[in-house]
Formats: sequence, C-alpha cells, structure tokens
Amino acid sequence: MVRFYFLAALLGINFLPTAIWAQSTGQLYGTVYDDINGVVLPFAEVLVEGGPSVISDINGDYRIEEVPVGLVDVSLVFIGYEGQTITEVRILGDKATKLDAYLTASTKELDEVVIQGKPFEKIEESPLSVRVIGTDEIERFPGGNRDVSRVIQSLPGVSTGVSYRNDIIVRGGSPNENRFYIDGIEIPTINHFTTQGASGGSNGYINVDFIKGVEFYSGAFPASRGNALSSLMAFTFKEGSTERFRSRFTLGATEAGLSFEGPLSKKKHGSFIMSYRRSYQQLLFKAFGLPFLPTYNDLQFKIYQRWPSGHDLTVIGLGALDRFDLNLDANETEEQRYLLGSLPYFRQANYTLGMRYRKFLKQGNIAIVLSQTQVNNNNFKYQDNANDDPAALVFDLRSKEIEQRIRIEHNLRTKGWKVVYGLNVEGSNYQNDVIYPTYNASGLGRSFYNASYYTVYYGFFAQSSRRFFDNRLLLSLGLRLDGSSFNSSMSNPLNQVSPRAALSYAVTDKFNLNLSGGRFTQRPPNTTMGYEDSLGNRVNQERLRFILCDQVGVGWDLELGGKTLLAVEGFYKSYSRYPFLFQEGISLANLGAEYGIVGDAPADASSNGRAYGMELSIQRKLHKKLFGQVSYTLARSEFTDGSGAYRPSSWDRRHVASVNIGWKLPKSWDIGGRFGYASGSPYTPYDLATSSLIDVYDALGEGVLDYSRLNAVRVASGYQLDIRIDKRWYFKSWSMNLYFDVRNATNAVVAREPDLLLQLDANGNALVDPNDPSRYLLKSVAEEDGFLQPSIGLILDF
Repeated sequence: MVRFYFLAALLGINFLPTAIWAQSTGQLYGTVYDDINGVVLPFAEVLVEGGPSVISDINGDYRIEEVPVGLVDVSLVFIGYEGQTITEVRILGDKATKLDAYLTASTKELDEVVIQGKPFEKIEESPLSVRVIGTDEIERFPGGNRDVSRVIQSLPGVSTGVSYRNDIIVRGGSPNENRFYIDGIEIPTINHFTTQGASGGSNGYINVDFIKGVEFYSGAFPASRGNALSSLMAFTFKEGSTERFRSRFTLGATEAGLSFEGPLSKKKHGSFIMSYRRSYQQLLFKAFGLPFLPTYNDLQFKIYQRWPSGHDLTVIGLGALDRFDLNLDANETEEQRYLLGSLPYFRQANYTLGMRYRKFLKQGNIAIVLSQTQVNNNNFKYQDNANDDPAALVFDLRSKEIEQRIRIEHNLRTKGWKVVYGLNVEGSNYQNDVIYPTYNASGLGRSFYNASYYTVYYGFFAQSSRRFFDNRLLLSLGLRLDGSSFNSSMSNPLNQVSPRAALSYAVTDKFNLNLSGGRFTQRPPNTTMGYEDSLGNRVNQERLRFILCDQVGVGWDLELGGKTLLAVEGFYKSYSRYPFLFQEGISLANLGAEYGIVGDAPADASSNGRAYGMELSIQRKLHKKLFGQVSYTLARSEFTDGSGAYRPSSWDRRHVASVNIGWKLPKSWDIGGRFGYASGSPYTPYDLATSSLIDVYDALGEGVLDYSRLNAVRVASGYQLDIRIDKRWYFKSWSMNLYFDVRNATNAVVAREPDLLLQLDANGNALVDPNDPSRYLLKSVAEEDGFLQPSIGLILDF
C-alpha cells in the first residue's frame, strides 16, 4: 500500500504547475589540459551538442551558461590534438557542473579543425577488451540499486555466482582474479562482507556519488598494472566543486548516505569530496523474519590540489566496518534452523589510504603513488550459538592483512610514441589465528595455527603505444617482470616474464579489426601463502609459484551510427601453476563464492586450467532519447582435478545474456528495463555416507562435499527481469531525484544447489538411523533463490 501511494504521488506531482519550481538551464565549467604533460590548452573549443559553445581562455578555463538541464554530450577540439566527445554529462539547474577535459596530441598534421570526437574511443594501451562506464549508466541501471558490481555483471564476458552476492566472474576466471584501482591507487575490494582470499561480497563498497567513470578491462591489461588474470577495474573519482560547498543526501533500498564537497581555499586550485553511508537492511531482514542480520558502514573521501607551477596531489581514503549477526528469534522453519546452525558471526573492517603525486614535465609526467591497506577479519561459530560457552566453540578465525605499496612511473610522448615505464614495491604483512574443524581422507580433525609472515613483492614494467598509417593502425607493446621474497623461485623475476601486445586496425572510419595476446601473472592469495600446520610449519612456502595465464583475444567492432557500437570478440585463456588444495583434491580456482575464508590449506602449484569462448555486444549511448546494451557470452571454464583431468569449474556458466534498454521521456522522466539470463552453474554434490556420521555433522554443522564428483551436477537455468522508473526535478537552489526500482519483477525463482538437512521428529529432535546408531537420517532439500524486490529511492542535491 505504501508503494502504491508513492507511485500515485510520483505520477501526480508531475502535473503540478512546473513554473513553481522549474529550472531549465544550468552551467558547465572546467579546464582543458594535455593528457600527458598537464599543460593547459588555451583557445580550445568546447561545444555542448545541440547547444552553446565557448573558447577556453588563456589559462585553459571555460564556462558555458544556459546549458539545458539533464544529460548532454560535450565535444572538444584543439589544433594539433585529437577531438574528444564526453558523453552523458549531467547538468543540474541548482549548481554548476565541473568538467575538466584531457586531450591527446595527434600524430598527424591537422590543416583544419573538424569536430570528430567519437563516443567510443579506444584506449591506446588496450584497444580491445575494454568497456568505459559513466556515472549515469550506473545510477540508472535497473535492479542495480546504485551498485557498480551489478552493472559490471551485465557486460559481455562477465557472469556471477548466486544472486545475493556481488562476485564478478570474468571469462571463466575465479573472483580472486580481479584487481581494483581508484585514481591509480590500488584498493583490496569493492564489496562489503568480502571473502578473504577472493574479492566478492554482498553489497557495493564504492559510493557511486564519487565515480566519474570506470574503465573495465577483461583482457589486454596495461603493463603498469600487475597481479591480475581476469579483469582490471580502474575507477576515476570526481573532484569536488571549486566554487562553493555542496551536499547530497541519498536513500536507497538498503542504505542511507550523506556526502559533502567544496573548495580547499579561495584560490580554487583544490577541492574535497567526502561521504558516510550506513545500511539499514538489518532492520528489514529482522522484520521479514530472516535468520541473519547484516550491517555495513563506509566512509570515503578524496582531496585534490593542483598547483600552477606544474604538479598536483590526489589523496583518497576509504574505510568500511561490516557486521553479520544472527537473528536467533527467527527459528520457526526448518530452513531458518539450518541457517542458524551453519552460518557464523562475522566481523570485518578494512581501509585504504593513498596518495598520488605528479610532476608535469615538458613531454610527460612522473607519478609517485603511495598507499596502505588493511583488512581485519573475525569469524566465529559456537555449537547451538552458545557464544558464552568456550566448550561449544566450533571455529574461530582472526586475521589481519596489511600492505604498503609504492609505484613510480614515467609517462611521456616522444616522436609519436606514448611510453610508460616504472617500478613498484609492496610489503605484505599477514597474520592469521585459526581454529576450525576439518574433514578429509584422514577423517575428522581440528585445525589450529597462528601464522605470521612478511613478504616483499617487486615489479618492473614498460609499455609503448603508437599509431601508424595515417592513424589507422594502433599498436601497443608491453613487458612486465614480477618477483617476491616468498621463496627462491618467486624471487627471480625472469620466472615471471609477462610480455603483451595489442593492435587495432581501422579498415574504415567505422570498422576495426582487433587482436591482443600476452602472459599475465598473479601471486596466490595470502591465505594460501601464509598457511601453517599445527606444528607451525609453513608447508606451502617452497611449493607455490606465481600463477600464469596466457591469453589471446581477437575480434572486430563496427559503429552503426546513432552512437551505437556492435562488437564481437573471441578469447582463449590457458592457466598454469594454479594452487591445488591437497585436502579437498581440487584447484583453488573453484573456490571464492563463499563468505568467510578460502585457500587456507596445504597446496602446491600443480593445477592447470583453460577458459575459452566468444562475446557479442551492442552498446548504444544516449541518442534520441534511447540508450541501452545487449550482450551475449558463450564460454567454457575448466580446471584439472587430482588425476589431471579437466573438469568444469565452478564458474562454467556456458550461456549468459543481458538486455538493458532505457528511454528518456519528456519532463525529466526515465524508464528502463533489464532482462538477464544465465544457464545453470555446476556444483559438487554431497558425500552422503560421510555427511551422515553424527560426529562429522555435529562438528561441521553441514554436509561434506564429494570432491570425487567435482562439479558433476548443474542447477537449472534462470532469468530475471528488472525495471526502474526515475523522475527528476531541478529547482533554483536544489534538485531531487525519485526512483522506483523493481528487482525480479516477475518473481522468478532460480534454483540453487540443495542443502543437506537433518530429519527431525515431531519435537524437532534429530533422527538417528535405526540401522546404524552412528549416523543421522538426512534429507536433501531443494534450495531456491529470487523473489520480488521493489524499492524506493531518493536523491537530494543541495
């Protein structure tokens, strides 16, 4: 009923006299720079598509008045530079929008200036396997609730595990194979409740209010960014207003937030932006009678200062505090009691503090990046949730990961080449104090260890890119070397040589052929490298190696007109030296979609894998009120088992499709919908004979998987339809955005792997097998996921 009244109000308010509050135009301002040496570009033309244009002044500054509110495209041209078009810039009536632009020097002589900026520009170091996502694409994504991970999951080559998690699975790789950067500073995760030893979680960590854009790489990674096998996400944070203080309040499906921005001084050379968010989903879950109560908080900021003397400084900070409690009152159903008996209590805290200093030179710049990250985890479980009884302890995990990083790189342009080279050093301090039950071929046991180690990682990189043949051929060549003090083999960078190459050839002005190939490396997770047995022996130290992944990608893209791009790409990935877990008899690549910790077990570097497939995508930027994206991925993902045979990996989705379409209607209305489909993922069935043993089930609180049948069964295929409606108002001194978002609008049910539950008598007591008193009677219960999730959101800008 509340939602009905909201919709009625949302529809009815549109018919009130618009003259009461209408603000039809806003302002756009900023500075135009050279993208390498940071020199300001005076007298550059800045044009709002279908609107006014201006010329930047002697300091490269510009300001455009009377810009229509809403989304506009902005084109920039300057003699001797490539034209650029920045799409979907939001203009607010109540405040001026800041848009700095960075133009790339052209490699050919320009006799006359022609506006030829394209909505789909190629990145020089990585001309294929890259998608650029703007803020508004994240904001308006149906079913996304302003979570960037949900948007990424709709891109070609990307799938996810289960719908209640934000795992990003790219081209058949595990969630641990992704890396994340903000303004060139590495961060450990983009999710709350992240899995230790992987990167997935339940809710987005990055505040969309901060995001200017995201470059998502599914291959052809630049040499300056190491330790990634499947994807790289490079976020650019906005800079705060340099003119006056502003604020934003957001209320979404699961959280509320407040952000502030403003100038650092009257000279307008610096700015700040900061935010705090807190979830309230624990209140919703309790009201719905769910047995778990997650709560998360995060704080984020960015400070930017640029000096006219030719250098700048960026400082970012992110912190999160996550808490997962159990609702012991929600114990009426069998499923609730099972979850209460198996789910742990969970505490997690993490932060990143980093800075990037750049000195601009005549032909380029030198960047120094310093950062520190820390992730603390505490997971614990007591039998029957008797948290005050030490004798009832089932497991307790306390870990701490602290990493300090420095990267120095020199970016320059010389004789038509764009060159990047440098080095990076990282110190990693890992501590883990663990007690937990285990079951393997040796039987039921209890593992406990207190591990602590410090390791240094180092890398060297260089990459050169250039256009040839009247700018038709774009070629990029790179090399990376990595090493670690962890053991003698990993300490030699020549054992981890990572060459790479990419090219794109423009057959016509609208049709390109693309090719890339290379070897990429990644170190095993700290949980595996730092594992110690009960005697304190670091048993994995001499057995582990850097993981290798040889990749090749080939494809083509065609601009269809109307700001629409059709792209097809095929890929092949070959893994080697992946950690193989002895106790389970599986590759570590199959783990990572669980909460808690993965990889803390004896292992060596004997696992191999392969993933291959093709991707099709049609992307349309906002044009004539229509925007959207269609993507389809056909892929296989396999890793070796204990016998060396290839088995489907846990990420072997085979078919994934997504259709996302939206319309911009008159009077600032938006409506959009997304349909997603994925074929069933494989899972490993339970070992019923072992699971039924009373001692085993009591100790673990759940069944034991039969890894001799690794990923031998699949769940059914599933689909989901999401819908979103937005309405915006632009007042004289503030603006408002109301939205109604419906996730899973058809209430579709998606099958999950079944749970193995105790059979109970009429009094709720576990039944013992009358033929074998050492065993319980168990039953397999089909699990389903997915339910109608309507939500209301509010965004206020002041």
